Amino acid sequence: MDFDFTEEQKMLKTNARDFLEREIVPVADEYDRKGPLTKEMAVEFSRRLMPFGYVTGTLSEDYGGLRLDMKTNGILVEELARAWGGLCGVIVIAGGFWDIIDAGASPEQKEKLLPLAASGDFIGCAAITEPNTGSNAASTETAAILDGDEYVVNGTKTWISNGSIADAAMVLAVTDKDKGPLGMSFVLVERKVSPFTDRELHKLGLRAWPTAELSFVDCRVPKENLIEPGTGYRRTIMTFDIARAILAAMSTGIAQAAIDAAIKYAQERKQFGRPIGSFQMIQEMIADMIAETEAGRLLACRALDLFDKGERCRWQSSLAKAYACEAAVNVTSKAIQIHGAMGLSDEYPVERYFRDARTLTIPDGTTQIQKLVVGREALGIRAFV
Repeated sequence: MDFDFTEEQKMLKTNARDFLEREIVPVADEYDRKGPLTKEMAVEFSRRLMPFGYVTGTLSEDYGGLRLDMKTNGILVEELARAWGGLCGVIVIAGGFWDIIDAGASPEQKEKLLPLAASGDFIGCAAITEPNTGSNAASTETAAILDGDEYVVNGTKTWISNGSIADAAMVLAVTDKDKGPLGMSFVLVERKVSPFTDRELHKLGLRAWPTAELSFVDCRVPKENLIEPGTGYRRTIMTFDIARAILAAMSTGIAQAAIDAAIKYAQERKQFGRPIGSFQMIQEMIADMIAETEAGRLLACRALDLFDKGERCRWQSSLAKAYACEAAVNVTSKAIQIHGAMGLSDEYPVERYFRDARTLTIPDGTTQIQKLVVGREALGIRAFV
């Protein structure tokens, strides 16, 4: 097994890191304290990042992309999360929206929608979670009923990333209630054409990443906005497979930022007449932090590599998310400990890293859900119906 990146991947990683260190890291704390990014801020950052392969990188060149594989995309995600987790979330969801269209839309829908991606000013989101439906997407209640040439959408979606700044939402809805999960479809709801309301939700971490509750009340959507009828549930599960590996890469990036900060502080901070980095217990913590982060990185890379090969990666992706997210919590906590009292202050970024890492253990399925997926795949026995 080859654990090395290709020369192209190494070059992309280096170029991205150089840019992020110069342009994003210095402003991350300032912007993060302001809360969720506005639409204008998100567009500005997106346009600056797109030349490196962010947002549209996995699309074809015809639509402003580079046709990057998911492993390479994961490398970019880790680098951006290392610089600023909140911005990384915005960019990941914005790109994922275009990936859903690229994978499932009809040729006519692609021709209409994908050209919008290259401008960077059209932001989308995926609306799956509901107040009564989290990890069990099969119990989705939002309905889309055909009425003439339009679908009438009614329902509430919650904890929707990018929801408050999105120009369009890819909404998972029941289009045929008699078919169960096979009667679910994605419906593209464009805000200007089919208005819906949003309410921003405050979070512990990733505060720059807009997260909203979306309400659809007799929202009329052109019937041509239905995406591949009856495949909504299946595509949701497939989306989880890749999303969980990407969140593992995000967690690894945050953990790496914490390691870098802890090493720098341990080299500079002196107690008892010498750098604290010379103390054995500090070195032990640094070694543990590196081990956990490397393990998370390798698990994420393996899942993404399997996806690129067209192989099933369900339990590998869930294992990557479960391990990498919890590892990031441990690593960022140790980084705070190494900083001592200063680790509790927002004058240093490690408290932000901890809050961001802790927040990532929940989206796209909690750590416990990921363990149930791994257990089910290993045993062939479901823990729940």
